[in-house]
Amino acid sequence: MNDNLGNTPQDRRTVALSSEHERRHFVHQFADDHPGVLPMDVEVVLDEARAKIAPSESREKLTQQVENLLGLAS
Repeated sequence: MNDNLGNTPQDRRTVALSSEHERRHFVHQFADDHPGVLPMDVEVVLDEARAKIAPSESREKLTQQVENLLGLAS
C-alpha cells in the first residue's frame, strides 16, 4: 500500500465540497483567480452550483457554474 497521501492528478480534477478544507481552498482560489470577486460571493453561490452539476465533483464544471451564477461567464 502506498503511504504517499499527496494529491494525485485525479484528486486535482475534483472538489470534495463535503471536506471543509477543500471547500475553503476552492472558494479562496476562485476569488484569487477572479479579481473583484470576494470569497463571500463565491460561498453564497457554491451550494447552488454544486447542485446544478451533481453528481459530478469536477473542478472545471464547478468553476464554470460558479462563473455563470456570478455573471462572469463570457
